[in-house]
Amino acid sequence: MLTSKKFAYCNICEKEILKPRRKSIENMYINIWILAIISSLGFALIPFLIYRYIISKKVICPNCKNQLDLYNSHEKIPDPKVQINRILQAIEDEKKEENKVYCPYCKQEILEEVEICPSCGANLIE
Repeated sequence: MLTSKKFAYCNICEKEILKPRRKSIENMYINIWILAIISSLGFALIPFLIYRYIISKKVICPNCKNQLDLYNSHEKIPDPKVQINRILQAIEDEKKEENKVYCPYCKQEILEEVEICPSCGANLIE
């Protein structure tokens, strides 16, 4: 017996989604299915319904349009990451970028104490 999963969580947005929806079918695929149903006298309707309601169970986030993780109970949903951690990580990454030294001639990353660029051979003491 299949159990329905009623709770959804988006790992990208880090939010719980209250009313998750399936991804809508693109217009091209709708046209193809309509042509297949008409040309096969309605027999293609059965595979379409099977695909739509059994195979295609992907539920998307209304904010970022990524696939959601579904859970059976509210307790199983992971706690969202704290926004401050993400900001601190971004600041730390920027500091690492600021400490790098680049050759003014070829723009390659070099060590601070180097007198001659190992990439282009330019004299860096000047």
